Amino acid sequence: MLERFKRRARGTTEAPTGDSAFPEPQSFTPYVLVYSYDATAVTVRRYDALGEGEPELAPGKVHWVRVVGVHDEAFVRAVGKRFCLHPLLMDDVLARGHRPVLEEYDSGIFVLLRLLGYDEAHKRVLAEQVCLVASDGYALTFQERETNLWDALASKLEKGGGRLTKRGREHLTHALIAAVLDEYILTLGRLAEDIEELEQTILSGANGDTLTETYRLKREVLFLHRSLWPLREVLGRYLADESNTADPGVALLWNDIRQDVYQVLDAVETLREMLSEMVGLSMTKAELRMNAVGQYLTLVATIFLPLNFLVGFFGMNFDNLPLKSEEWGIYALMGGMALTIVGMTLYFYRKHWIANTKVD
Repeated sequence: MLERFKRRARGTTEAPTGDSAFPEPQSFTPYVLVYSYDATAVTVRRYDALGEGEPELAPGKVHWVRVVGVHDEAFVRAVGKRFCLHPLLMDDVLARGHRPVLEEYDSGIFVLLRLLGYDEAHKRVLAEQVCLVASDGYALTFQERETNLWDALASKLEKGGGRLTKRGREHLTHALIAAVLDEYILTLGRLAEDIEELEQTILSGANGDTLTETYRLKREVLFLHRSLWPLREVLGRYLADESNTADPGVALLWNDIRQDVYQVLDAVETLREMLSEMVGLSMTKAELRMNAVGQYLTLVATIFLPLNFLVGFFGMNFDNLPLKSEEWGIYALMGGMALTIVGMTLYFYRKHWIANTKVD
Protein backbone atom coordinates (compact mmCIF):
# COMPACT_ATOMS: atom_id res chain seq x y z
CA MET A 1 0.00 0.00 0.00
CA LEU A 2 2.74 2.46 0.93
CA GLU A 3 4.87 1.52 -2.08
CA ARG A 4 2.41 3.20 -4.45
CA PHE A 5 2.79 6.52 -2.60
CA LYS A 6 6.58 6.13 -2.53
CA ARG A 7 6.58 5.67 -6.31
CA ARG A 8 4.49 8.82 -6.72
CA ALA A 9 6.92 10.74 -4.52
CA ARG A 10 9.82 9.52 -6.68
CA GLY A 11 7.92 10.55 -9.80
CA THR A 12 7.68 7.09 -11.33
CA THR A 13 4.80 4.72 -12.07
CA GLU A 14 6.84 1.55 -12.33
CA ALA A 15 5.22 -1.44 -10.70
CA PRO A 16 6.79 -2.80 -7.52
CA THR A 17 8.47 -6.16 -7.55
CA GLY A 18 9.69 -8.61 -4.96
CA ASP A 19 7.51 -8.33 -1.86
CA SER A 20 4.57 -6.69 -3.63
CA ALA A 21 1.27 -8.54 -3.42
CA PHE A 22 0.41 -7.46 -6.95
CA PRO A 23 1.75 -9.32 -10.01
CA GLU A 24 4.88 -8.16 -11.77
CA PRO A 25 4.51 -6.56 -15.23
CA GLN A 26 3.36 -9.18 -17.71
CA SER A 27 5.20 -10.06 -20.93
CA PHE A 28 2.42 -11.55 -23.06
CA THR A 29 0.63 -9.59 -25.77
CA PRO A 30 -2.76 -8.30 -24.56
CA TYR A 31 -5.87 -9.43 -26.37
CA VAL A 32 -9.66 -9.27 -26.14
CA LEU A 33 -12.07 -12.17 -25.81
CA VAL A 34 -15.75 -11.57 -26.56
CA TYR A 35 -18.29 -14.08 -25.26
CA SER A 36 -21.67 -13.45 -26.92
CA TYR A 37 -24.66 -15.53 -26.02
CA ASP A 38 -28.42 -15.80 -26.01
CA ALA A 39 -30.78 -18.61 -25.15
CA THR A 40 -29.77 -20.60 -28.25
CA ALA A 41 -26.00 -20.32 -28.74
CA VAL A 42 -22.69 -19.03 -27.40
CA THR A 43 -19.97 -17.60 -29.64
CA VAL A 44 -16.40 -16.72 -28.69
CA ARG A 45 -14.20 -14.35 -30.66
CA ARG A 46 -10.63 -13.27 -30.03
CA TYR A 47 -9.05 -9.96 -31.05
CA ASP A 48 -5.27 -9.67 -30.95
CA ALA A 49 -5.51 -6.24 -32.56
CA LEU A 50 -8.43 -3.84 -32.78
CA GLY A 51 -9.66 -2.26 -35.99
CA GLU A 52 -12.27 0.41 -36.46
CA GLY A 53 -15.46 -0.50 -34.56
CA GLU A 54 -13.94 -3.62 -33.00
CA PRO A 55 -14.79 -5.60 -31.02
CA GLU A 56 -18.18 -5.93 -32.67
CA LEU A 57 -21.23 -6.60 -30.47
CA ALA A 58 -24.23 -8.17 -32.15
CA PRO A 59 -27.59 -6.71 -31.06
CA GLY A 60 -30.01 -8.85 -29.08
CA LYS A 61 -27.30 -10.77 -27.22
CA VAL A 62 -25.49 -10.49 -23.93
CA HIS A 63 -21.76 -9.87 -24.28
CA TRP A 64 -18.85 -10.37 -21.92
CA VAL A 65 -15.90 -8.39 -23.32
CA ARG A 66 -12.83 -9.66 -21.52
CA VAL A 67 -9.65 -7.59 -21.87
CA VAL A 68 -6.71 -9.82 -20.92
CA GLY A 69 -3.64 -7.76 -20.03
CA VAL A 70 -3.52 -4.05 -19.15
CA HIS A 71 0.24 -3.47 -19.54
CA ASP A 72 -0.14 -2.13 -23.11
CA GLU A 73 -1.58 1.34 -22.55
CA ALA A 74 -2.32 2.02 -26.22
CA PHE A 75 -4.26 -1.24 -26.55
CA VAL A 76 -6.29 -0.64 -23.38
CA ARG A 77 -7.11 2.94 -24.38
CA ALA A 78 -8.23 1.68 -27.78
CA VAL A 79 -10.75 -0.57 -26.00
CA GLY A 80 -11.87 2.38 -23.90
CA LYS A 81 -12.34 4.49 -27.02
CA ARG A 82 -14.44 1.75 -28.63
CA PHE A 83 -16.83 1.73 -25.66
CA CYS A 84 -16.71 5.51 -25.09
CA LEU A 85 -15.24 5.18 -21.60
CA HIS A 86 -14.28 8.31 -19.69
CA PRO A 87 -10.52 9.14 -19.62
CA LEU A 88 -10.54 9.17 -15.80
CA LEU A 89 -12.00 5.68 -15.83
CA MET A 90 -9.19 4.51 -18.10
CA ASP A 91 -6.62 6.07 -15.78
CA ASP A 92 -8.02 3.95 -12.93
CA VAL A 93 -7.82 0.83 -15.10
CA LEU A 94 -4.17 1.44 -16.00
CA ALA A 95 -3.04 2.41 -12.49
CA ARG A 96 -2.30 -0.32 -9.93
CA GLY A 97 -2.93 -0.64 -6.23
CA HIS A 98 -6.27 1.19 -6.05
CA ARG A 99 -8.76 0.51 -3.30
CA PRO A 100 -12.08 -0.95 -4.46
CA VAL A 101 -14.26 1.81 -5.87
CA LEU A 102 -17.58 2.26 -7.65
CA GLU A 103 -18.23 5.17 -9.97
CA GLU A 104 -21.09 6.00 -12.29
CA TYR A 105 -20.39 7.25 -15.81
CA ASP A 106 -22.58 7.93 -18.78
CA SER A 107 -21.29 4.73 -20.35
CA GLY A 108 -22.23 2.59 -17.34
CA ILE A 109 -21.20 1.62 -13.84
CA PHE A 110 -17.49 1.15 -13.15
CA VAL A 111 -16.41 -1.28 -10.41
CA LEU A 112 -12.76 -1.78 -9.40
CA LEU A 113 -12.02 -4.82 -7.25
CA ARG A 114 -9.09 -6.93 -6.10
CA LEU A 115 -8.88 -10.61 -6.85
CA LEU A 116 -7.19 -12.20 -3.86
CA GLY A 117 -5.35 -15.50 -3.66
CA TYR A 118 -3.08 -17.21 -1.15
CA ASP A 119 0.42 -18.44 -1.84
CA GLU A 120 0.71 -21.41 0.51
CA ALA A 121 4.43 -21.91 -0.25
CA HIS A 122 5.37 -18.40 0.94
CA LYS A 123 2.30 -17.95 3.17
CA ARG A 124 1.30 -14.57 1.76
CA VAL A 125 -1.76 -12.99 0.19
CA LEU A 126 -1.56 -12.19 -3.53
CA ALA A 127 -3.74 -9.63 -5.24
CA GLU A 128 -4.71 -8.72 -8.78
CA GLN A 129 -6.57 -5.57 -9.68
CA VAL A 130 -9.58 -6.15 -11.94
CA CYS A 131 -12.11 -3.71 -13.33
CA LEU A 132 -15.66 -4.18 -14.52
CA VAL A 133 -17.84 -1.85 -16.57
CA ALA A 134 -21.51 -2.84 -16.66
CA SER A 135 -23.61 -1.21 -19.36
CA ASP A 136 -26.59 -2.01 -21.55
CA GLY A 137 -26.15 -5.46 -23.06
CA TYR A 138 -22.54 -6.07 -22.07
CA ALA A 139 -20.09 -6.43 -19.20
CA LEU A 140 -16.54 -5.23 -19.91
CA THR A 141 -13.73 -6.55 -17.68
CA PHE A 142 -10.02 -5.77 -17.43
CA GLN A 143 -7.51 -8.13 -15.81
CA GLU A 144 -3.73 -8.05 -15.32
CA ARG A 145 -2.84 -11.75 -15.55
CA GLU A 146 -3.48 -13.96 -18.53
CA THR A 147 -5.25 -16.48 -16.30
CA ASN A 148 -7.32 -15.87 -13.20
CA LEU A 149 -10.41 -17.21 -11.44
CA TRP A 150 -12.73 -15.92 -14.18
CA ASP A 151 -11.35 -18.70 -16.39
CA ALA A 152 -13.86 -21.08 -14.80
CA LEU A 153 -16.77 -18.86 -15.85
CA ALA A 154 -15.28 -18.49 -19.33
CA SER A 155 -14.90 -22.27 -19.63
CA LYS A 156 -18.52 -22.69 -18.57
CA LEU A 157 -19.67 -20.31 -21.31
CA GLU A 158 -17.56 -22.10 -23.91
CA LYS A 159 -19.31 -25.33 -22.98
CA GLY A 160 -22.78 -23.83 -23.35
CA GLY A 161 -23.16 -21.60 -20.30
CA GLY A 162 -26.03 -23.51 -18.69
CA ARG A 163 -28.71 -21.36 -17.12
CA LEU A 164 -26.57 -18.22 -17.44
CA THR A 165 -27.22 -18.04 -21.19
CA LYS A 166 -30.96 -17.81 -20.56
CA ARG A 167 -30.59 -14.69 -18.44
CA GLY A 168 -29.56 -11.10 -18.95
CA ARG A 169 -26.55 -8.92 -18.33
CA GLU A 170 -27.44 -8.51 -14.65
CA HIS A 171 -26.87 -12.22 -14.05
CA LEU A 172 -23.53 -12.05 -15.86
CA THR A 173 -22.42 -9.16 -13.65
CA HIS A 174 -23.61 -11.08 -10.62
CA ALA A 175 -21.65 -14.17 -11.67
CA LEU A 176 -18.43 -12.14 -12.13
CA ILE A 177 -18.69 -10.47 -8.71
CA ALA A 178 -19.79 -13.68 -6.98
CA ALA A 179 -16.67 -15.46 -8.32
CA VAL A 180 -14.51 -12.79 -6.67
CA LEU A 181 -16.31 -13.18 -3.34
CA ASP A 182 -16.03 -16.97 -3.46
CA GLU A 183 -12.28 -16.66 -3.89
CA TYR A 184 -12.14 -14.30 -0.90
CA ILE A 185 -13.73 -17.00 1.24
CA LEU A 186 -11.25 -19.62 0.02
CA THR A 187 -8.32 -17.26 0.67
CA LEU A 188 -9.54 -16.56 4.19
CA GLY A 189 -9.92 -20.29 4.82
CA ARG A 190 -6.31 -21.01 3.81
CA LEU A 191 -5.03 -18.12 5.87
CA ALA A 192 -7.09 -19.24 8.87
CA GLU A 193 -5.48 -22.70 8.70
CA ASP A 194 -2.00 -21.16 8.96
CA ILE A 195 -3.12 -18.93 11.84
CA GLU A 196 -4.59 -21.88 13.76
CA GLU A 197 -1.41 -23.89 13.16
CA LEU A 198 0.67 -21.02 14.54
CA GLU A 199 -1.67 -20.75 17.52
CA GLN A 200 -1.12 -24.42 18.35
CA THR A 201 2.64 -23.88 18.08
CA ILE A 202 2.46 -21.01 20.56
CA LEU A 203 0.27 -22.96 22.98
CA SER A 204 2.63 -25.95 22.85
CA GLY A 205 5.40 -23.77 24.21
CA ALA A 206 7.61 -23.74 21.13
CA ASN A 207 10.08 -20.90 20.88
CA GLY A 208 11.79 -19.54 17.79
CA ASP A 209 10.27 -17.00 15.46
CA THR A 210 6.63 -17.43 16.48
CA LEU A 211 6.25 -13.76 17.41
CA THR A 212 7.81 -12.66 14.12
CA GLU A 213 5.54 -15.04 12.21
CA THR A 214 2.52 -13.71 14.11
CA TYR A 215 3.33 -10.14 13.12
CA ARG A 216 3.87 -11.21 9.51
CA LEU A 217 0.45 -12.89 9.38
CA LYS A 218 -1.03 -9.85 11.07
CA ARG A 219 0.26 -7.69 8.21
CA GLU A 220 -1.31 -10.11 5.71
CA VAL A 221 -4.67 -9.87 7.46
CA LEU A 222 -4.32 -6.07 7.55
CA PHE A 223 -3.80 -6.12 3.77
CA LEU A 224 -6.94 -8.25 3.47
CA HIS A 225 -8.87 -5.80 5.63
CA ARG A 226 -7.79 -2.85 3.49
CA SER A 227 -8.71 -4.75 0.35
CA LEU A 228 -12.13 -5.90 1.57
CA TRP A 229 -13.49 -3.17 3.80
CA PRO A 230 -14.32 -0.74 0.95
CA LEU A 231 -16.53 -3.47 -0.54
CA ARG A 232 -19.17 -2.68 2.07
CA GLU A 233 -19.75 0.72 0.50
CA VAL A 234 -18.85 -0.20 -3.08
CA LEU A 235 -21.09 -3.23 -3.43
CA GLY A 236 -23.74 -1.74 -1.18
CA ARG A 237 -24.22 1.15 -3.59
CA TYR A 238 -24.02 -1.09 -6.64
CA LEU A 239 -26.52 -3.61 -5.32
CA ALA A 240 -28.90 -0.87 -4.29
CA ASP A 241 -28.84 0.61 -7.79
CA GLU A 242 -29.34 -2.78 -9.43
CA SER A 243 -32.07 -3.94 -7.05
CA ASN A 244 -34.20 -0.91 -7.88
CA THR A 245 -34.47 -1.96 -11.51
CA ALA A 246 -34.13 -5.74 -11.31
CA ASP A 247 -36.89 -8.28 -10.99
CA PRO A 248 -37.46 -9.93 -7.57
CA GLY A 249 -35.38 -12.97 -8.51
CA VAL A 250 -32.37 -10.84 -9.37
CA ALA A 251 -32.84 -8.80 -6.18
CA LEU A 252 -32.51 -12.03 -4.18
CA LEU A 253 -29.17 -12.69 -5.88
CA TRP A 254 -27.90 -9.25 -4.90
CA ASN A 255 -29.01 -9.78 -1.32
CA ASP A 256 -27.10 -13.06 -1.33
CA ILE A 257 -23.98 -11.22 -2.49
CA ARG A 258 -24.50 -8.63 0.25
CA GLN A 259 -24.58 -11.41 2.85
CA ASP A 260 -21.40 -12.90 1.38
CA VAL A 261 -19.67 -9.54 1.75
CA TYR A 262 -20.69 -9.31 5.40
CA GLN A 263 -19.58 -12.90 5.98
CA VAL A 264 -16.16 -12.19 4.50
CA LEU A 265 -15.74 -9.02 6.55
CA ASP A 266 -16.76 -10.83 9.74
CA ALA A 267 -14.18 -13.53 9.02
CA VAL A 268 -11.47 -10.89 8.52
CA GLU A 269 -12.34 -9.24 11.83
CA THR A 270 -12.22 -12.64 13.54
CA LEU A 271 -8.73 -13.31 12.15
CA ARG A 272 -7.57 -9.88 13.31
CA GLU A 273 -8.81 -10.54 16.82
CA MET A 274 -7.17 -13.98 16.85
CA LEU A 275 -3.81 -12.55 15.83
CA SER A 276 -4.05 -9.73 18.38
CA GLU A 277 -4.72 -12.31 21.10
CA MET A 278 -1.83 -14.45 19.83
CA VAL A 279 0.54 -11.48 20.07
CA GLY A 280 -0.57 -10.97 23.66
CA LEU A 281 -0.18 -14.69 24.36
CA SER A 282 3.34 -14.71 22.91
CA MET A 283 4.34 -11.72 25.04
CA THR A 284 2.81 -13.33 28.14
CA LYS A 285 4.69 -16.59 27.56
CA ALA A 286 7.92 -14.64 27.08
CA GLU A 287 7.34 -12.84 30.39
CA LEU A 288 6.58 -16.16 32.10
CA ARG A 289 9.84 -17.60 30.81
CA MET A 290 11.73 -14.60 32.16
CA ASN A 291 9.95 -14.95 35.50
CA ALA A 292 10.84 -18.65 35.60
CA VAL A 293 14.51 -17.83 35.00
CA GLY A 294 14.41 -15.22 37.77
CA GLN A 295 12.73 -17.66 40.15
CA TYR A 296 15.30 -20.34 39.38
CA LEU A 297 18.21 -17.99 40.01
CA THR A 298 16.57 -16.76 43.22
CA LEU A 299 16.28 -20.31 44.53
CA VAL A 300 19.93 -21.02 43.76
CA ALA A 301 21.00 -17.82 45.50
CA THR A 302 18.80 -18.64 48.51
CA ILE A 303 20.34 -22.11 48.84
CA PHE A 304 23.87 -20.68 48.82
CA LEU A 305 23.06 -17.83 51.22
CA PRO A 306 23.55 -19.90 54.45
CA LEU A 307 26.71 -21.43 52.92
CA ASN A 308 28.14 -17.96 52.47
CA PHE A 309 27.31 -17.23 56.11
CA LEU A 310 29.09 -20.38 57.32
CA VAL A 311 32.16 -19.70 55.21
CA GLY A 312 32.31 -16.09 56.38
CA PHE A 313 31.81 -17.01 60.04
CA PHE A 314 34.44 -19.76 60.22
CA GLY A 315 36.80 -17.76 58.04
CA MET A 316 37.22 -14.99 60.63
CA ASN A 317 40.68 -14.48 62.20
CA PHE A 318 39.87 -15.64 65.74
CA ASP A 319 41.66 -18.50 67.50
CA ASN A 320 38.77 -19.45 69.73
CA LEU A 321 36.25 -20.24 66.99
CA PRO A 322 34.46 -23.61 67.37
CA LEU A 323 35.98 -26.56 65.45
CA LYS A 324 38.96 -24.46 64.32
CA SER A 325 41.49 -26.38 66.40
CA GLU A 326 40.01 -29.80 65.66
CA GLU A 327 41.41 -31.95 62.85
CA TRP A 328 37.94 -33.09 61.87
CA GLY A 329 36.52 -29.55 61.97
CA ILE A 330 36.75 -29.02 58.23
CA TYR A 331 34.88 -32.26 57.59
CA ALA A 332 32.17 -31.30 60.06
CA LEU A 333 31.79 -27.91 58.38
CA MET A 334 31.54 -29.46 54.93
CA GLY A 335 29.02 -32.00 56.18
CA GLY A 336 26.92 -29.24 57.71
CA MET A 337 27.01 -27.32 54.46
CA ALA A 338 25.97 -30.42 52.52
CA LEU A 339 23.08 -31.05 54.93
CA THR A 340 22.03 -27.42 54.52
CA ILE A 341 21.92 -27.78 50.75
CA VAL A 342 19.95 -31.03 50.91
CA GLY A 343 17.56 -29.71 53.55
CA MET A 344 16.76 -26.47 51.73
CA THR A 345 16.37 -28.31 48.41
CA LEU A 346 13.92 -30.76 49.97
CA TYR A 347 12.04 -27.90 51.58
CA PHE A 348 11.71 -26.03 48.28
CA TYR A 349 10.68 -29.23 46.52
CA ARG A 350 7.92 -29.95 49.06
CA LYS A 351 6.70 -26.39 48.53
CA HIS A 352 6.62 -27.16 44.76
CA TRP A 353 8.86 -24.21 44.04
CA ILE A 354 11.52 -26.25 42.27
CA ALA A 355 9.07 -28.62 40.53
CA ASN A 356 7.16 -25.66 39.03
CA THR A 357 10.27 -23.82 37.96
CA LYS A 358 10.53 -24.91 34.35
CA VAL A 359 12.52 -22.87 31.87
CA ASP A 360 11.58 -23.59 28.22
